Amino acid sequence: YLIKEKFETLEKFKIFKNEVEKELGKVIKIVRFDHGGEYYGKYGVTGQHMGLFALYLQDYGIVPQYTIHGSPEQNGVAKRHNRTLKDMMRSMMSRCNLPEFLWGEVLKTTFYI
Repeated sequence: YLIKEKFETLEKFKIFKNEVEKELGKVIKIVRFDHGGEYYGKYGVTGQHMGLFALYLQDYGIVPQYTIHGSPEQNGVAKRHNRTLKDMMRSMMSRCNLPEFLWGEVLKTTFYI
């Protein structure tokens, strides 16, 4: 389930949540994010307002943990995992001389591997 636009984040998370909870028989309790607007909401005159994603988490009792801005080390495991996936993806694309438009399929293959 590749996300092409940030507004798709909530719908893709709902699919992910349902699949994980069905397959593992466990409930997602905590989700960690950076402070992206697609996760929490937007800043207005009176401060930051909860967006649809934050409201969804609240409705399902999922605790959002937000990392401190400018501190990627708080999300080190995810950052390292993403870097490994990107390195594998670049390697595959280079080795096979694949065109750029196939990056999504290569990424799915990398996840599978």
